[in-house]
Amino acid sequence: MTATIFLLMYALPYLSCMDQDGSDFDFFDEEFREATAYSFKSESVESDQLSEGRLNYKELSSNIQGRHLLLLSLLDEVHKPYWFPRSGGFIQLSLPLSLAPSDQPAPVDSGQLLSEIRTNEGEEMTRKQVIQLLNEVEDFTMMTGTVFSRLKKNHTYVVKRLVGFTTELDFNSMFSMMVVLKEFLKEDMFVDYVYSVIQLREDVGMIIPSLVTVNPEDFLPSGLMEEIDMMRRNKTDGGRVKRTLRNWARGGELEIDWNQEKYWTLHKSEPDSRLWYFNEDPLINSNHFHWHQLLSNSEQLGHNSHSSNLDRRGEMFYFIHKQILSRINAERLSVGLNITEPFGPDEWSKPVYPGYDPKLGSGAVDKYEPRPAGASMFRSDQRQLKRDLASLEFAINEMELKLGGNKVKMGYWNGVDYGISGLGDVMESYVASQYGDLHNGGHTIIAKLAKTGAEGVMSTASVAMRDPLFARWHKFIDDVFQEYKKKLGYYQDSDLDFPGVKLTGLTIQSEYLTDKNKLMTYFNHAAAIKLNSLDFLTDSTNSILLKYTRLDHAPFTYTINVHSKQRSKGMIRIFLIPASVKRTVTMDITQLTIEMDRFHVSLSRGDNTFIRKSTESPFFAKQRPSLKELQEKLRTSKMSEDEFNWAGCGWPREMTLPRGKKEGMGFQFLAVLSPLLESDHFGTDWTDLSRRSWSWCGMRTDMGGMPDSRPMGFPFDRPPSHNDWKSLLVKGDGTPRSNFFHQNVTITFTPDPWGLAKKDKLRV
Repeated sequence: MTATIFLLMYALPYLSCMDQDGSDFDFFDEEFREATAYSFKSESVESDQLSEGRLNYKELSSNIQGRHLLLLSLLDEVHKPYWFPRSGGFIQLSLPLSLAPSDQPAPVDSGQLLSEIRTNEGEEMTRKQVIQLLNEVEDFTMMTGTVFSRLKKNHTYVVKRLVGFTTELDFNSMFSMMVVLKEFLKEDMFVDYVYSVIQLREDVGMIIPSLVTVNPEDFLPSGLMEEIDMMRRNKTDGGRVKRTLRNWARGGELEIDWNQEKYWTLHKSEPDSRLWYFNEDPLINSNHFHWHQLLSNSEQLGHNSHSSNLDRRGEMFYFIHKQILSRINAERLSVGLNITEPFGPDEWSKPVYPGYDPKLGSGAVDKYEPRPAGASMFRSDQRQLKRDLASLEFAINEMELKLGGNKVKMGYWNGVDYGISGLGDVMESYVASQYGDLHNGGHTIIAKLAKTGAEGVMSTASVAMRDPLFARWHKFIDDVFQEYKKKLGYYQDSDLDFPGVKLTGLTIQSEYLTDKNKLMTYFNHAAAIKLNSLDFLTDSTNSILLKYTRLDHAPFTYTINVHSKQRSKGMIRIFLIPASVKRTVTMDITQLTIEMDRFHVSLSRGDNTFIRKSTESPFFAKQRPSLKELQEKLRTSKMSEDEFNWAGCGWPREMTLPRGKKEGMGFQFLAVLSPLLESDHFGTDWTDLSRRSWSWCGMRTDMGGMPDSRPMGFPFDRPPSHNDWKSLLVKGDGTPRSNFFHQNVTITFTPDPWGLAKKDKLRV
């Protein structure tokens, strides 16, 4: 297909799908199914809608969508006082005299006057009592210059305590307390606090906005923020600057031109700089934050919606980060880099190269400290990590964990891994244990390598993936997990076979290419995220589009052919593996294998054909809505019940495929069809489950738990014989394994398929 024909067929429809408000309907988005992920709350809640004009506080707080809107409004212009107009000017909060500070403006007639705070015993709390309570909990944890981090126990302890005693109150008292606390909490901590409350309250919805639209400073380069600051300072000067600001605030655009040196986090001479499109992408980084926010709430809150009620939560931590590592390795190979090397004990005493400057923040202040080239780790930190590593390795060698006074035997029986979830919990320090703080502690130690007292991006889940050391650290972490997995031995025929079942075909068809088994990725130079006005004007009712270059792909469809000698049920897993990888001492094929899909099938006797769209995979989710869009939909009652209860968890569907190469890059799709185990949940409603990102975000134990009992990532959760995936295709007697089938595919990358990039600024 020529470039001209491609442009006429696909670029023009794309350009026409920008709506009048400038919102972004990503290319190839028409048939993307809106996977709903009710991962935590017991059931979807009926979303009784607001009537037009019903924005007084009493009616808002008595309506489930109104309550949700009130909570979201606290995230709007989060850096400004609570009485600042929110939600397009429709919400302007005022506290009662018993809770208000002395500088609160007089309530406005169109605003919302909040209620007093009453405990469950009926006692009224004053402002002084709320502050005293906060001081007892916070205890100077967040000193000036401290950045909130979910990876720090003392930070998450504060959030856990705040969430614990506020969610026990009725909504009105809880909301008033949250408004008071907003004055005293660091912005990042307050945002996490609000997200956690939404996760746990049963009387609100589940949907939350993209973190990019709430904390843009974590995702927008400081060079862009400095331009904004300059514009803001000069906006009263009249002339062109003022007019430009007004135009932007009315729905204009800002663009991140990655070719400009002020946006470079690594100099282009550094090989790792080739991964800019992946490491710096806002969707990927916000997804990592959201996964941790949902699944890594520290300790147990005794609530069904809490992550402690998630089936195999620790195993999910292991599996998801292994998948992220595999994706990073695929991207590295796509741009001509070697696969990731571990940042392990042999490296801890050495200077670290290259340096890394995230260039995040505003004005002259960096929010995250740059890591200079040649930085090294304190010896005390090395000793701490080595102690923690030794304690974990001892447990692995003994195949036994000691948790809460109990001994947990680690091992594999009847298709189920009984050790990995507990190991994942202690690796992440999710539960208190004698095994130290290896994963989280390593993140925070790396974040302090600059030795200035300030911390880099590795301390915070929302930005940690930007640093090249993230991949190296998680390569090391996964290597520790693999020490346990290797002790389980190789999978045997009894684990891998499906007697009487034969996979006879696997074909992959791109929706926009005619050749089979040919897939396409491209840079979408018109990708955009809708943001609020970023304080261009005091009026926050308008929005702008932040345009940047994002990796995307053309959707595709799997056709899987199966012959079965009997009626049966099974699970199909589809993996994507690079076809050619340079072997190294540290290479592990399981860290190069991306699980693309996992779904249940019912087999009839004879020939069966299954057609599956890439967008149906439970691993992927569409882009989260912006804060502004969410508030508008709630305020105008234009949100469906499915949208209201959408948790939005999953890998960004834009990044379904690794980049590949311009000349084409070889990969293998491997389909594995396994029988269900006796321990599998046979009562699962697969029609309902197909609408959830269960394989990426898990299932609650009181909702049946994970429907698939086999280890997550099976059979690539542990290394195959000779560290070669092809060894799985052959049985012990040398005959082919009939329930495995692989297909060669080519992924071709097109940097600028529609000519939308400025030719002198195209960065590939």
